[in-house]
Amino acid sequence: MLLRNPFTHDSRVEKEAATNALLAIAMAARRFLQSAINRLRRKAGAVRMAVRAVKDHRVEPAPQPRAEPLVVMLVRNPYTHDTRVEKEARALRSAGYGVVVIADAVAGLPQHELREDVDVFRVERPRWRVPGLSFLLHEWRLSRRLVSLRPDVLHAHDSNALMPVAIASRCTRAPFVYDAHDLWLHRPRRERSKLYHFLQNAYYSLIERLLVPRAAATITVSAPIVRHLERRYSLRKVALVPNFPDGIDSGALGAREIRSLPGMEQVPAAAPIVLYLGGLMAGRGLENLIKAMVFVDSAHAAFLGSGHQREELVALSCRLGLADRVHLLDPVPGSEVIAYSASATIGVSPIVPSCLNYRYSLPNKLFQYMAAGIPVVASDFPQVRDVVIGSGAGLVVDTMDPRAIAEAINRLVRDPSEGAAMGARGRHAVAQTYRWEAAARTLLKVYARIGEVRK
Repeated sequence: MLLRNPFTHDSRVEKEAATNALLAIAMAARRFLQSAINRLRRKAGAVRMAVRAVKDHRVEPAPQPRAEPLVVMLVRNPYTHDTRVEKEARALRSAGYGVVVIADAVAGLPQHELREDVDVFRVERPRWRVPGLSFLLHEWRLSRRLVSLRPDVLHAHDSNALMPVAIASRCTRAPFVYDAHDLWLHRPRRERSKLYHFLQNAYYSLIERLLVPRAAATITVSAPIVRHLERRYSLRKVALVPNFPDGIDSGALGAREIRSLPGMEQVPAAAPIVLYLGGLMAGRGLENLIKAMVFVDSAHAAFLGSGHQREELVALSCRLGLADRVHLLDPVPGSEVIAYSASATIGVSPIVPSCLNYRYSLPNKLFQYMAAGIPVVASDFPQVRDVVIGSGAGLVVDTMDPRAIAEAINRLVRDPSEGAAMGARGRHAVAQTYRWEAAARTLLKVYARIGEVRK
């Protein structure tokens, strides 16, 4: 491509280059998908021929069906703190399904482990790094692993699991479930370049357009995402399976002292603790929560999670003179999150409407705070307001405004009785309504319908 300019701000050329790159990726993906299907079909054909040859020489009894239908899930993370996947696997296992989880391998984690009677296999990424090709090779490896397990049902956790699951579904004739944890095409760009973000979204837009309508069932986490997916892909029914907490009843809660965690040793016993649970990522309003602490009296803020924004948040705390009152803590096991949360004073969900995914979200942390019996300060989104105000569990504010966050925190700190009453109402709402058992029933109904169709 010859240009008669220095190619510094030629947006047309940049767009043409991006489009050409996207077309190349799409063509490569199509060739890869077809090649993968052909290879697996050849292997399946060879197996069938070998079986026929054996049967020609001796009569064997008819193969016996498995005692329990096997669900194979694919999640594109190391599967260490993914509570939604854990809860769904546990629910299916309790209902009599065999469950296997396939995840990405990382250093320091076993390639195979057994967790709560669920087999977890981690698949290594290619060691050589050739953009595009290494990605496709890993997709191929994942699909081969899925096929090797001979699943009865496949379960794709988010859009980045769709292609390997669809390949395996095509080869094994097993139906698949699409589980949208997020509105994948409307997530924030984060640390990626604009070009990378554009190409990635274009690729997954194509994948979703081709594969989501082929799913035997689609489930997701919030009502706005349900409506969005039904409209975008003309789906008849998307099932709502929210991220409600599990193992909650109306009895006493065994709290663990959050001040005992590393990094909290210097927090005074009488100091109120403002808690944030979850990933430290851009677009979640974490900067606004730290800025709000400037206007909050005496309280300390504890961030319980990990993410790429950690260093930025530490630097912001130092600039604002809050280094001794803002504490960034390492995550704890999912089974202990609610117990540690119960020793905090207030739980904050400061997500801002930086993208459609966040605007439509119904964060898991809301229900964890409520289950822990602490009052909630949260974003004023319609679906969040319905839960927080509808149950009387806390306050909703404009999380774009640090002073508004601070006012809500100060109100609850200065009136502990109001906070205690909100916490009690929130815990009661979780015990009666927002509990995982209700969401699990919807999940099991989805799987029951798939089983009826396959008979």
